[in-house]
Amino acid sequence: MKIQTIILGLLPIIVMPIVGLAQVSDDSLTMEQSIKMVLENHPLVQQAMQAESAAAARTGASRSAYFPDITFSGDYTRLGPVASIELGGEPFDLYPANNYDLHLGLHQTIYDFGKTRVEVDASRSGQKSAADYLTLVKSNLAYQTIAVFNAILILHQNISVLDEQIGALNEHLEVAQKKVQAGTATDYDVLTTKVRIAMAQDEKIDAANALTRQEIIFRQLTGIPQQNPIILKGDFSASETNLNQDSLLTTADSQRPELTLAHDAENVASIQKSLASLGDKPSLAFDFTSGFKNGYVPNLNEWKANYTAGLLLKIPIFSGHKTGFHEKEAEANLYSARARTADVQRQIKSEVEQALAAVNSSREKIQNAELQVRQAQDALTLARARYEAGVITNLDLLDTQTTLSQAKLVHLRAVYNYTVSRNALDRASGKKIW
Repeated sequence: MKIQTIILGLLPIIVMPIVGLAQVSDDSLTMEQSIKMVLENHPLVQQAMQAESAAAARTGASRSAYFPDITFSGDYTRLGPVASIELGGEPFDLYPANNYDLHLGLHQTIYDFGKTRVEVDASRSGQKSAADYLTLVKSNLAYQTIAVFNAILILHQNISVLDEQIGALNEHLEVAQKKVQAGTATDYDVLTTKVRIAMAQDEKIDAANALTRQEIIFRQLTGIPQQNPIILKGDFSASETNLNQDSLLTTADSQRPELTLAHDAENVASIQKSLASLGDKPSLAFDFTSGFKNGYVPNLNEWKANYTAGLLLKIPIFSGHKTGFHEKEAEANLYSARARTADVQRQIKSEVEQALAAVNSSREKIQNAELQVRQAQDALTLARARYEAGVITNLDLLDTQTTLSQAKLVHLRAVYNYTVSRNALDRASGKKIW
């Protein structure tokens, strides 16, 4: 079996792969450290955090309608010619030529049938959606990191198995060459061994190439510079755990960020529907201005303090049925959001069921693979003894060695697939891993 087949059987399960070493090093990264590095440095996280900050600012801006709007205005007007009349034989100007007006104005909405409150609710809902989207981004990146991390581990271990196979073949080649020199074997045995070595080396080259690609993806996720080596530590485990589908589905309903965002969209649509229904409601506001200006008789050029106060009532009468159309639009958006939520719930249920089935299947495959490895090891021990006794040929021994190597790869793949399935189940059930 070519290493391409092994890798292609492993990688389609994951979204993005990652590379790692199973050895311990002072500079090595664990899976938890890798996830932390990604969540601290990745641009998508920074983008989502800024979007959350922007949403918080919009909420603050919407609340400003609760406070008065205070403005200062200053005005100068030059009028000419100045109209005048005769009073008691003296000319009297009707208004000054230079007109000054300095005022401080206040506008405060008194009542708007809850429109401001609904607008604030809409902003708060948008802020919550931004926060939940940040959670979704972190969840996606964390599970991508796990997938890449595990892919790196499997590639390193695949290379180790191939190195072991190549080493055994080289040892066998030396024995075969000695037997040819002694006249107890033919060149066919030597050539067969060399072909097997070449095939194993070719598989190792493919594995090394796949490993390089995954390291590139890991650097893209974590931001590790090209000149820094990637050294990861970790292993695969297939611990027995009792998994209950109903419990997993209940957890997913409360923790999956995609479902949370769908509920957020429902809430926003519901608030928008309420806001649309208030489009033709009246509003009542209080206006007050106070300042200084000239133009008062009898001394037109003298500045005097003055003020105005009043109530402003606005009652929409006709707006071309705009409010009705807005209500219909908002209602359709609400139904659409509810349908989206139902679709997400179905998808989550399907994902949990599929992931759970994959976990159970992987457990059975691990047991079968362990049995195959033990049987292949026993068969190789017998084959070596029979080969040294001259009972079987070089080709028979090589077939037995290849069978053991393939059994080890199958076992490694089974454990890896179990790990991938468990991670997929954790993701499907909404488990938070950071």
